[in-house]
Amino acid sequence: MVTVVVAATGYVATYLTNLRLTRRKDHLDRVNRQLSELYGPLYAHSEALNQAWKKFDARYRTKWVLSVPATAEWAATWRLWMSTVFMPTNRRMVETIVTHADLLIEDTIHDSLKELCAHVACYEPIVARWQEDGFDSVQYDDHVSIADNFRHKELSEYLQKSFVSLKVEQGKLLERLQKSRPEASVAAVQPTPPSGSIPAGR
Repeated sequence: MVTVVVAATGYVATYLTNLRLTRRKDHLDRVNRQLSELYGPLYAHSEALNQAWKKFDARYRTKWVLSVPATAEWAATWRLWMSTVFMPTNRRMVETIVTHADLLIEDTIHDSLKELCAHVACYEPIVARWQEDGFDSVQYDDHVSIADNFRHKELSEYLQKSFVSLKVEQGKLLERLQKSRPEASVAAVQPTPPSGSIPAGR
């Protein structure tokens, strides 16, 4: 009887330990995916866009003004940067959000992500029109989305906060798993019943 009790106790301890480890590993796997497939790429693209915009602004230092048409040279420069730098990166970000929405931290899509998707969608017809033969407009409405100015700062802050939070969580989970492995090894060893114990069935 003692042998049976000891064996059962060891089995239960091993089962509970392995169950706890499995749950932690599953949690870590999800956090890893959130970082590698969603928030990591989004944060990197966002930072790249931010740096590119700063370079663009420092180089050309011109803003669209609704009541004042731009020069043909400035309009062409704007179209070039939007077509080759900003929009391609924005599209990749939207694709990442749509493809990996199941990895979002929140239960719903954050407002800044919604605004990004709307921003890109509203620019698509503008960019398409630039490809038409003979397009040479310098008017504001022909170059800027109807969604108005996109608040990139809010998106950048959200992505940075989410990325850092997940990295901290990832580190804690890794530390807990490393500490739990010796515990799992000990639990896996079945205790030897003491000498002189009464055999089962006597």
